[in-house]
Amino acid sequence: MKNLFAILLLLLGYCGMAQTPRWTEYTSRTSAYPAAQYLTGYLAENNFSEEPEADLLLRLSGYAKDQLVENILVDIQSISTLNILNVNAETQEVFRKNSTAVSTATIAGLNTETYYDKKKKIGYAFAYAKKSDVIDHYANDIAQYLDQINTNFTIVKNQKAAGDNQKALKVLFLIQTHLKNVEQGQAMLVTLTGNFNDSRIKRPETNVYKVKLEQELNAVKNTDQFSIDDAAFFIANAIQVQLGKPDQAIQVNNFTYQDTPMGSPFSRKLQASISQKLVQSGFSVVTQSQTGQILVLNGSYWDEADHIKIAALLRDQSSAAALASSDCNIPKPALVANGVVFTPENYKQAMITMREFAEGEVKGGNLNLDVYTNKGKDNLIFTEGELLKLFVRANRECYLRFVYHLADGSKVLLLDNYYINRDHVNQVYELPYEFECAEPFGIETLQLNAQGQPFSPLNTQSQYGYEFILDDTKSIITKSRGFKKVKAGEELKAEKRLVFTTMNR
Repeated sequence: MKNLFAILLLLLGYCGMAQTPRWTEYTSRTSAYPAAQYLTGYLAENNFSEEPEADLLLRLSGYAKDQLVENILVDIQSISTLNILNVNAETQEVFRKNSTAVSTATIAGLNTETYYDKKKKIGYAFAYAKKSDVIDHYANDIAQYLDQINTNFTIVKNQKAAGDNQKALKVLFLIQTHLKNVEQGQAMLVTLTGNFNDSRIKRPETNVYKVKLEQELNAVKNTDQFSIDDAAFFIANAIQVQLGKPDQAIQVNNFTYQDTPMGSPFSRKLQASISQKLVQSGFSVVTQSQTGQILVLNGSYWDEADHIKIAALLRDQSSAAALASSDCNIPKPALVANGVVFTPENYKQAMITMREFAEGEVKGGNLNLDVYTNKGKDNLIFTEGELLKLFVRANRECYLRFVYHLADGSKVLLLDNYYINRDHVNQVYELPYEFECAEPFGIETLQLNAQGQPFSPLNTQSQYGYEFILDDTKSIITKSRGFKKVKAGEELKAEKRLVFTTMNR
Protein backbone atom coordinates (compact mmCIF):
# COMPACT_ATOMS: atom_id res chain seq x y z
CA MET A 1 0.00 0.00 0.00
CA LYS A 2 2.86 2.35 0.86
CA ASN A 3 4.49 1.59 -2.47
CA LEU A 4 1.24 2.38 -4.32
CA PHE A 5 0.94 5.66 -2.42
CA ALA A 6 4.54 6.58 -3.37
CA ILE A 7 3.88 5.80 -7.04
CA LEU A 8 0.76 7.99 -7.00
CA LEU A 9 2.77 10.86 -5.51
CA LEU A 10 5.41 10.48 -8.21
CA LEU A 11 2.76 10.49 -10.93
CA LEU A 12 1.09 13.58 -9.47
CA GLY A 13 4.46 15.31 -9.25
CA TYR A 14 5.23 14.45 -12.87
CA CYS A 15 1.84 15.76 -14.04
CA GLY A 16 2.41 18.97 -12.09
CA MET A 17 5.81 19.45 -13.70
CA ALA A 18 4.41 18.88 -17.17
CA GLN A 19 1.52 21.28 -16.72
CA THR A 20 1.68 24.56 -18.65
CA PRO A 21 2.44 27.42 -16.20
CA ARG A 22 -0.46 29.80 -15.63
CA TRP A 23 1.71 32.83 -16.42
CA THR A 24 1.81 31.84 -20.11
CA GLU A 25 -1.84 32.91 -20.32
CA TYR A 26 -2.55 36.67 -20.31
CA THR A 27 -5.49 36.81 -17.88
CA SER A 28 -3.85 34.54 -15.30
CA ARG A 29 -0.53 36.42 -15.57
CA THR A 30 -2.02 39.89 -15.13
CA SER A 31 -4.20 38.66 -12.27
CA ALA A 32 -1.26 37.13 -10.37
CA TYR A 33 1.15 39.97 -11.23
CA PRO A 34 -0.93 43.19 -11.41
CA ALA A 35 0.78 46.22 -12.97
CA ALA A 36 0.21 48.27 -9.83
CA GLN A 37 2.48 45.93 -7.85
CA TYR A 38 4.81 44.30 -10.38
CA LEU A 39 7.15 45.14 -13.23
CA THR A 40 6.91 42.49 -15.94
CA GLY A 41 8.28 41.40 -19.29
CA TYR A 42 6.91 38.52 -21.33
CA LEU A 43 7.74 36.88 -24.66
CA ALA A 44 6.76 33.73 -26.54
CA GLU A 45 8.28 32.39 -29.74
CA ASN A 46 7.67 29.53 -32.15
CA ASN A 47 10.76 27.38 -32.58
CA PHE A 48 10.58 27.06 -36.36
CA SER A 49 14.35 26.85 -36.76
CA GLU A 50 14.67 23.89 -34.37
CA GLU A 51 16.93 25.90 -32.07
CA PRO A 52 18.10 23.87 -29.06
CA GLU A 53 15.56 24.26 -26.28
CA ALA A 54 18.07 25.59 -23.73
CA ASP A 55 19.41 28.20 -26.19
CA LEU A 56 15.93 29.38 -27.12
CA LEU A 57 14.83 29.77 -23.50
CA LEU A 58 18.04 31.58 -22.56
CA ARG A 59 17.57 34.04 -25.42
CA LEU A 60 13.89 34.61 -24.58
CA SER A 61 14.76 35.10 -20.93
CA GLY A 62 17.15 37.88 -21.94
CA TYR A 63 14.50 39.45 -24.18
CA ALA A 64 11.95 39.38 -21.33
CA LYS A 65 14.39 41.13 -18.98
CA ASP A 66 15.20 43.72 -21.65
CA GLN A 67 11.50 44.35 -22.23
CA LEU A 68 10.90 44.90 -18.51
CA VAL A 69 13.73 47.44 -18.32
CA GLU A 70 12.72 49.12 -21.58
CA ASN A 71 9.20 49.63 -20.25
CA ILE A 72 10.63 51.61 -17.32
CA LEU A 73 12.83 53.70 -19.61
CA VAL A 74 9.81 54.50 -21.79
CA ASP A 75 7.94 55.64 -18.67
CA ILE A 76 10.86 57.90 -17.70
CA GLN A 77 10.90 59.49 -21.14
CA SER A 78 7.12 59.95 -21.04
CA ILE A 79 7.30 61.78 -17.70
CA SER A 80 10.09 63.96 -19.01
CA THR A 81 8.35 64.75 -22.31
CA LEU A 82 4.73 65.04 -21.22
CA ASN A 83 5.05 66.21 -17.59
CA ILE A 84 2.39 63.64 -16.78
CA LEU A 85 2.87 64.04 -13.02
CA ASN A 86 1.66 67.64 -13.20
CA VAL A 87 4.34 69.38 -11.13
CA ASN A 88 5.83 72.86 -11.25
CA ALA A 89 8.39 73.86 -13.87
CA GLU A 90 11.35 73.81 -11.49
CA THR A 91 10.63 70.28 -10.25
CA GLN A 92 10.06 69.06 -13.80
CA GLU A 93 13.42 70.53 -14.83
CA VAL A 94 15.15 68.65 -12.00
CA PHE A 95 13.59 65.39 -13.17
CA ARG A 96 14.58 66.06 -16.79
CA LYS A 97 18.22 66.56 -15.78
CA ASN A 98 18.21 63.50 -13.54
CA SER A 99 16.72 61.37 -16.30
CA THR A 100 19.79 61.91 -18.51
CA ALA A 101 21.89 59.99 -15.96
CA VAL A 102 19.75 56.87 -16.46
CA SER A 103 21.48 54.28 -18.59
CA THR A 104 19.83 51.05 -17.59
CA ALA A 105 17.82 49.84 -14.65
CA THR A 106 19.15 47.69 -11.83
CA ILE A 107 16.19 45.53 -10.90
CA ALA A 108 16.33 44.15 -7.38
CA GLY A 109 14.60 40.81 -6.91
CA LEU A 110 14.25 40.24 -10.65
CA ASN A 111 12.93 36.74 -11.34
CA THR A 112 12.70 34.88 -14.63
CA GLU A 113 10.72 31.79 -15.50
CA THR A 114 10.77 29.82 -18.73
CA TYR A 115 8.70 27.04 -20.24
CA TYR A 116 8.97 25.03 -23.44
CA ASP A 117 5.92 23.38 -24.95
CA LYS A 118 7.46 20.38 -26.70
CA LYS A 119 4.25 19.48 -28.52
CA LYS A 120 3.65 22.94 -30.01
CA LYS A 121 7.36 23.82 -30.12
CA ILE A 122 6.83 27.18 -28.46
CA GLY A 123 9.18 28.77 -25.92
CA TYR A 124 7.94 31.15 -23.21
CA ALA A 125 9.81 33.52 -20.89
CA PHE A 126 8.49 35.72 -18.10
CA ALA A 127 10.48 38.30 -16.12
CA TYR A 128 9.00 40.00 -13.08
CA ALA A 129 9.94 42.00 -10.01
CA LYS A 130 7.91 43.39 -7.16
CA LYS A 131 7.83 47.18 -7.39
CA SER A 132 8.28 47.63 -3.65
CA ASP A 133 11.53 45.62 -3.77
CA VAL A 134 12.88 47.72 -6.65
CA ILE A 135 11.90 50.94 -4.86
CA ASP A 136 13.68 49.78 -1.70
CA HIS A 137 16.76 48.94 -3.76
CA TYR A 138 17.05 52.42 -5.25
CA ALA A 139 16.23 54.09 -1.93
CA ASN A 140 19.09 52.14 -0.31
CA ASP A 141 21.38 53.01 -3.22
CA ILE A 142 20.68 56.73 -2.77
CA ALA A 143 21.30 56.56 0.98
CA GLN A 144 24.57 54.65 0.56
CA TYR A 145 25.91 56.99 -2.14
CA LEU A 146 25.10 60.03 0.00
CA ASP A 147 26.95 58.45 2.95
CA GLN A 148 29.98 57.85 0.70
CA ILE A 149 29.80 61.43 -0.57
CA ASN A 150 29.78 62.77 2.98
CA THR A 151 32.85 60.68 3.84
CA ASN A 152 34.61 61.77 0.65
CA PHE A 153 34.11 65.45 1.44
CA THR A 154 36.00 64.84 4.70
CA ILE A 155 38.81 63.22 2.71
CA VAL A 156 38.88 66.23 0.35
CA LYS A 157 39.16 68.59 3.32
CA ASN A 158 42.15 66.66 4.71
CA GLN A 159 43.88 66.47 1.31
CA LYS A 160 43.48 70.20 0.74
CA ALA A 161 44.86 70.88 4.21
CA ALA A 162 47.89 68.78 3.27
CA GLY A 163 48.31 70.81 0.08
CA ASP A 164 47.56 67.85 -2.21
CA ASN A 165 45.07 69.44 -4.60
CA GLN A 166 45.53 66.77 -7.27
CA LYS A 167 44.33 63.99 -4.95
CA ALA A 168 41.52 66.26 -3.75
CA LEU A 169 40.46 66.81 -7.36
CA LYS A 170 40.31 63.06 -8.01
CA VAL A 171 38.04 62.53 -5.00
CA LEU A 172 35.84 65.44 -6.07
CA PHE A 173 35.39 63.81 -9.47
CA LEU A 174 34.46 60.59 -7.66
CA ILE A 175 31.83 62.54 -5.71
CA GLN A 176 30.51 63.88 -9.01
CA THR A 177 30.13 60.32 -10.35
CA HIS A 178 28.37 59.26 -7.12
CA LEU A 179 25.95 62.14 -7.62
CA LYS A 180 25.20 60.88 -11.14
CA ASN A 181 24.26 57.53 -9.61
CA VAL A 182 22.08 59.33 -7.05
CA GLU A 183 20.34 61.17 -9.91
CA GLN A 184 19.66 57.87 -11.67
CA GLY A 185 18.16 56.45 -8.47
CA GLN A 186 16.03 59.55 -7.98
CA ALA A 187 14.65 59.36 -11.54
CA MET A 188 13.80 55.70 -11.00
CA LEU A 189 12.06 56.39 -7.67
CA VAL A 190 9.96 59.19 -9.13
CA THR A 191 8.95 56.93 -12.02
CA LEU A 192 8.08 53.95 -9.81
CA THR A 193 6.33 55.87 -7.03
CA GLY A 194 4.80 58.68 -9.07
CA ASN A 195 5.86 61.07 -6.31
CA PHE A 196 8.46 63.82 -6.75
CA ASN A 197 8.37 64.51 -3.02
CA ASP A 198 9.01 61.00 -1.68
CA SER A 199 11.33 61.43 1.33
CA ARG A 200 13.52 58.53 0.15
CA ILE A 201 14.60 60.62 -2.85
CA LYS A 202 16.55 62.85 -0.41
CA ARG A 203 16.51 65.86 -2.69
CA PRO A 204 17.44 68.49 -0.02
CA GLU A 205 20.58 66.57 1.01
CA THR A 206 21.52 66.01 -2.63
CA ASN A 207 21.16 69.69 -3.48
CA VAL A 208 23.43 70.66 -0.56
CA TYR A 209 26.13 68.30 -1.83
CA LYS A 210 25.80 69.58 -5.40
CA VAL A 211 26.36 73.17 -4.30
CA LYS A 212 29.28 72.13 -2.11
CA LEU A 213 30.84 70.11 -4.95
CA GLU A 214 30.70 73.05 -7.34
CA GLN A 215 32.35 75.32 -4.75
CA GLU A 216 35.10 72.79 -4.06
CA LEU A 217 35.79 72.14 -7.76
CA ASN A 218 36.06 75.85 -8.46
CA ALA A 219 38.55 76.14 -5.60
CA VAL A 220 40.95 73.42 -6.79
CA LYS A 221 40.68 73.25 -10.58
CA ASN A 222 42.92 75.48 -12.65
CA THR A 223 41.06 75.46 -15.96
CA ASP A 224 38.37 77.86 -17.15
CA GLN A 225 36.24 76.75 -20.08
CA PHE A 226 35.90 79.55 -22.62
CA SER A 227 35.69 77.46 -25.81
CA ILE A 228 34.71 74.00 -27.03
CA ASP A 229 38.36 72.94 -27.06
CA ASP A 230 38.81 74.17 -23.46
CA ALA A 231 35.77 72.17 -22.35
CA ALA A 232 36.97 69.08 -24.26
CA PHE A 233 40.39 69.35 -22.61
CA PHE A 234 38.78 69.57 -19.18
CA ILE A 235 36.58 66.50 -19.83
CA ALA A 236 39.52 64.45 -21.17
CA ASN A 237 41.68 65.51 -18.24
CA ALA A 238 38.92 64.63 -15.76
CA ILE A 239 38.65 61.12 -17.24
CA GLN A 240 42.43 60.68 -17.05
CA VAL A 241 42.49 61.84 -13.41
CA GLN A 242 39.76 59.34 -12.51
CA LEU A 243 40.83 56.32 -14.57
CA GLY A 244 44.47 56.67 -15.44
CA LYS A 245 44.75 54.91 -18.81
CA PRO A 246 42.35 51.94 -19.02
CA ASP A 247 42.95 48.99 -21.32
CA GLN A 248 39.56 49.38 -22.99
CA ALA A 249 38.99 51.79 -25.84
CA ILE A 250 36.59 54.71 -25.43
CA GLN A 251 33.69 55.33 -27.79
CA VAL A 252 32.72 59.01 -27.77
CA ASN A 253 29.09 59.53 -28.72
CA ASN A 254 27.55 62.79 -29.84
CA PHE A 255 26.33 64.78 -26.85
CA THR A 256 22.60 65.52 -27.02
CA TYR A 257 20.56 68.63 -26.34
CA GLN A 258 19.14 68.57 -22.81
CA ASP A 259 17.03 65.44 -22.26
CA THR A 260 16.29 64.82 -25.94
CA PRO A 261 18.01 62.53 -28.49
CA MET A 262 18.67 65.60 -30.67
CA GLY A 263 22.02 67.03 -31.69
CA SER A 264 23.38 70.16 -33.33
CA PRO A 265 26.55 71.54 -34.94
CA PHE A 266 27.76 72.11 -31.37
CA SER A 267 27.36 68.36 -30.70
CA ARG A 268 29.46 67.48 -33.72
CA LYS A 269 32.25 69.92 -32.83
CA LEU A 270 32.32 68.84 -29.18
CA GLN A 271 32.47 65.13 -30.07
CA ALA A 272 35.38 65.70 -32.45
CA SER A 273 37.27 67.85 -29.94
CA ILE A 274 36.80 65.42 -27.02
CA SER A 275 37.98 62.52 -29.21
CA GLN A 276 41.08 64.51 -30.18
CA LYS A 277 41.89 65.47 -26.58
CA LEU A 278 41.48 61.88 -25.40
CA VAL A 279 43.87 60.64 -28.10
CA GLN A 280 46.37 63.33 -27.11
CA SER A 281 46.07 62.07 -23.52
CA GLY A 282 47.01 58.56 -24.63
CA PHE A 283 43.56 56.97 -24.82
CA SER A 284 42.39 54.70 -27.62
CA VAL A 285 39.25 56.16 -29.21
CA VAL A 286 36.92 54.19 -31.49
CA THR A 287 34.09 55.28 -33.77
CA GLN A 288 30.41 54.81 -33.05
CA SER A 289 28.58 51.48 -33.35
CA GLN A 290 31.53 49.45 -32.04
CA THR A 291 31.03 46.28 -30.02
CA GLY A 292 33.16 44.43 -27.51
CA GLN A 293 34.85 45.49 -24.28
CA ILE A 294 34.75 49.25 -24.59
CA LEU A 295 33.87 52.27 -22.50
CA VAL A 296 31.20 54.65 -23.77
CA LEU A 297 31.22 58.39 -23.15
CA ASN A 298 27.76 59.94 -23.39
CA GLY A 299 26.68 63.40 -22.43
CA SER A 300 24.10 66.13 -22.61
CA TYR A 301 24.32 69.89 -22.75
CA TRP A 302 21.86 72.38 -21.28
CA ASP A 303 20.99 75.89 -22.38
CA GLU A 304 21.17 77.91 -19.16
CA ALA A 305 20.99 81.66 -18.46
CA ASP A 306 24.39 82.83 -19.75
CA HIS A 307 26.21 79.59 -20.47
CA ILE A 308 25.95 76.07 -21.85
CA LYS A 309 26.34 73.41 -19.16
CA ILE A 310 27.96 70.17 -20.35
CA ALA A 311 27.47 66.93 -18.40
CA ALA A 312 29.64 63.95 -19.42
CA LEU A 313 29.37 60.41 -18.06
CA LEU A 314 31.62 57.45 -18.91
CA ARG A 315 30.21 53.95 -18.51
CA ASP A 316 31.39 50.41 -19.08
CA GLN A 317 29.37 49.18 -22.07
CA SER A 318 28.93 45.62 -20.80
CA SER A 319 28.00 46.36 -17.16
CA ALA A 320 26.64 49.95 -17.56
CA ALA A 321 28.63 50.87 -14.43
CA ALA A 322 29.41 54.60 -14.13
CA LEU A 323 33.20 54.98 -14.10
CA ALA A 324 33.91 58.69 -14.51
CA SER A 325 32.11 61.99 -15.01
CA SER A 326 32.76 65.64 -15.65
CA ASP A 327 30.59 68.77 -15.75
CA CYS A 328 31.76 72.08 -17.18
CA ASN A 329 30.45 75.31 -18.70
CA ILE A 330 30.99 77.36 -21.85
CA PRO A 331 29.80 80.98 -21.93
CA LYS A 332 27.14 81.35 -24.62
CA PRO A 333 28.64 84.60 -26.00
CA ALA A 334 31.81 82.66 -26.90
CA LEU A 335 29.77 80.23 -29.02
CA VAL A 336 27.65 82.93 -30.60
CA ALA A 337 30.75 84.96 -31.51
CA ASN A 338 32.15 81.94 -33.36
CA GLY A 339 28.87 81.15 -35.11
CA VAL A 340 28.40 77.80 -33.32
CA VAL A 341 24.74 76.72 -33.33
CA PHE A 342 23.76 74.78 -30.21
CA THR A 343 19.95 74.62 -30.48
CA PRO A 344 18.81 71.78 -32.77
CA GLU A 345 17.27 72.95 -36.00
CA ASN A 346 13.44 72.76 -36.10
CA TYR A 347 13.61 72.01 -32.36
CA LYS A 348 10.12 73.30 -31.50
CA GLN A 349 8.41 71.26 -34.21
CA ALA A 350 10.47 68.19 -33.29
CA MET A 351 9.32 68.50 -29.65
CA ILE A 352 5.68 68.66 -30.75
CA THR A 353 6.23 65.44 -32.70
CA MET A 354 7.98 63.81 -29.73
CA ARG A 355 5.02 64.62 -27.49
CA GLU A 356 2.64 63.07 -30.00
CA PHE A 357 4.75 59.90 -30.05
CA ALA A 358 4.99 59.79 -26.23
CA GLU A 359 1.22 59.55 -25.73
CA GLY A 360 0.17 55.90 -25.61
CA GLU A 361 3.47 54.43 -26.78
CA VAL A 362 3.35 50.66 -27.37
CA LYS A 363 4.96 48.65 -24.55
CA GLY A 364 5.14 44.93 -23.91
CA GLY A 365 3.57 43.74 -27.15
CA ASN A 366 5.03 40.20 -27.05
CA LEU A 367 7.47 41.00 -29.85
CA ASN A 368 11.20 41.68 -29.70
CA LEU A 369 12.09 44.22 -32.36
CA ASP A 370 15.39 45.92 -33.10
CA VAL A 371 16.22 48.64 -35.62
CA TYR A 372 19.54 50.38 -36.21
CA THR A 373 21.60 52.20 -38.82
CA ASN A 374 25.08 51.91 -40.27
CA LYS A 375 26.05 54.30 -37.43
CA GLY A 376 24.26 52.39 -34.68
CA LYS A 377 21.07 53.66 -33.05
CA ASP A 378 22.00 56.24 -30.41
CA ASN A 379 22.89 59.95 -30.66
CA LEU A 380 22.80 59.85 -34.45
CA ILE A 381 24.21 62.68 -36.58
CA PHE A 382 24.42 62.48 -40.37
CA THR A 383 26.11 65.22 -42.38
CA GLU A 384 25.55 66.28 -45.97
CA GLY A 385 26.57 63.59 -48.44
CA GLU A 386 26.71 60.72 -45.89
CA LEU A 387 24.71 57.58 -46.64
CA LEU A 388 22.11 56.18 -44.24
CA LYS A 389 21.34 52.46 -44.23
CA LEU A 390 18.63 50.85 -42.09
CA PHE A 391 18.49 47.35 -40.59
CA VAL A 392 15.75 45.54 -38.66
CA ARG A 393 15.33 42.22 -36.84
CA ALA A 394 12.19 40.65 -35.33
CA ASN A 395 11.82 37.46 -33.28
CA ARG A 396 8.31 36.64 -34.54
CA GLU A 397 6.51 36.56 -37.84
CA CYS A 398 5.00 40.03 -38.24
CA TYR A 399 4.15 42.92 -40.53
CA LEU A 400 6.40 46.00 -40.57
CA ARG A 401 5.67 49.64 -41.31
CA PHE A 402 8.46 52.21 -41.71
CA VAL A 403 7.53 55.91 -41.72
CA TYR A 404 10.21 58.59 -42.10
CA HIS A 405 9.39 62.04 -40.69
CA LEU A 406 11.56 64.62 -42.51
CA ALA A 407 12.83 67.89 -41.08
CA ASP A 408 10.45 69.95 -43.25
CA GLY A 409 7.39 68.16 -41.84
CA SER A 410 6.92 65.76 -44.77
CA LYS A 411 6.31 62.07 -44.03
CA VAL A 412 7.42 59.27 -46.32
CA LEU A 413 6.12 55.70 -46.24
CA LEU A 414 9.32 53.71 -46.77
CA LEU A 415 7.93 50.23 -46.35
CA ASP A 416 4.42 49.06 -45.55
CA ASN A 417 3.03 45.69 -44.55
CA TYR A 418 6.39 44.10 -45.25
CA TYR A 419 6.01 40.57 -43.93
CA ILE A 420 8.75 38.95 -41.88
CA ASN A 421 8.07 35.33 -42.67
CA ARG A 422 9.17 32.23 -40.86
CA ASP A 423 12.48 32.04 -42.75
CA HIS A 424 13.45 35.62 -41.80
CA VAL A 425 12.60 35.49 -38.09
CA ASN A 426 15.64 36.52 -36.01
CA GLN A 427 17.49 37.46 -39.19
CA VAL A 428 18.81 40.96 -39.85
CA TYR A 429 16.99 42.53 -42.77
CA GLU A 430 18.47 45.53 -44.61
CA LEU A 431 15.90 47.89 -46.05
CA PRO A 432 16.18 48.15 -49.84
CA TYR A 433 16.87 51.88 -49.59
CA GLU A 434 19.96 54.03 -49.15
CA PHE A 435 19.49 57.65 -48.19
CA GLU A 436 21.97 60.41 -48.90
CA CYS A 437 21.89 63.18 -46.30
CA ALA A 438 20.68 66.34 -48.00
CA GLU A 439 18.53 69.39 -47.38
CA PRO A 440 16.27 70.12 -45.59
CA PHE A 441 18.45 69.65 -42.51
CA GLY A 442 17.28 69.27 -38.94
CA ILE A 443 15.71 66.68 -36.64
CA GLU A 444 14.21 63.68 -38.44
CA THR A 445 12.54 60.57 -37.05
CA LEU A 446 12.20 57.00 -38.27
CA GLN A 447 9.04 55.39 -36.91
CA LEU A 448 8.88 51.59 -37.01
CA ASN A 449 5.78 49.64 -36.04
CA ALA A 450 5.29 45.89 -36.14
CA GLN A 451 2.22 43.76 -35.52
CA GLY A 452 0.68 40.38 -36.23
CA GLN A 453 -1.95 41.69 -38.65
CA PRO A 454 -1.68 43.99 -41.69
CA PHE A 455 -1.83 47.72 -40.96
CA SER A 456 -4.71 50.05 -41.70
CA PRO A 457 -3.93 51.88 -44.95
CA LEU A 458 -2.46 55.38 -44.97
CA ASN A 459 -3.36 58.08 -47.48
CA THR A 460 -0.36 58.54 -49.77
CA GLN A 461 0.70 60.29 -52.94
CA SER A 462 3.58 59.18 -55.18
CA GLN A 463 6.20 61.83 -55.84
CA TYR A 464 9.93 61.72 -56.78
CA GLY A 465 9.85 57.92 -56.47
CA TYR A 466 8.58 57.98 -52.85
CA GLU A 467 5.19 57.54 -51.20
CA PHE A 468 4.47 60.80 -49.35
CA ILE A 469 1.86 60.44 -46.59
CA LEU A 470 -1.05 62.89 -46.63
CA ASP A 471 -2.26 62.02 -43.09
CA ASP A 472 -1.11 64.13 -40.14
CA THR A 473 1.21 62.70 -37.48
CA LYS A 474 -1.58 61.77 -35.03
CA SER A 475 -3.46 59.85 -37.72
CA ILE A 476 -0.28 58.03 -38.76
CA ILE A 477 0.39 57.04 -35.16
CA THR A 478 -3.19 55.85 -34.60
CA LYS A 479 -3.29 53.82 -37.80
CA SER A 480 0.11 52.30 -37.01
CA ARG A 481 -0.53 51.48 -33.35
CA GLY A 482 -4.14 50.43 -33.73
CA PHE A 483 -7.28 51.94 -32.29
CA LYS A 484 -7.12 50.37 -28.84
CA LYS A 485 -4.54 50.11 -26.09
CA VAL A 486 -2.20 47.14 -26.32
CA LYS A 487 -2.59 44.49 -23.65
CA ALA A 488 0.93 43.33 -22.84
CA GLY A 489 1.55 39.81 -24.09
CA GLU A 490 -1.95 39.35 -25.52
CA GLU A 491 -1.32 41.00 -28.89
CA LEU A 492 1.66 40.95 -31.21
CA LYS A 493 2.83 44.57 -31.39
CA ALA A 494 6.04 46.55 -31.08
CA GLU A 495 7.22 50.08 -31.71
CA LYS A 496 10.66 51.61 -32.13
CA ARG A 497 11.95 55.04 -33.15
CA LEU A 498 15.28 56.42 -34.25
CA VAL A 499 15.95 60.15 -34.10
CA PHE A 500 18.48 61.64 -36.53
CA THR A 501 20.13 65.02 -36.61
CA THR A 502 20.99 65.98 -40.18
CA MET A 503 23.17 68.98 -41.01
CA ASN A 504 25.40 70.46 -43.68
CA ARG A 505 29.16 70.01 -43.63
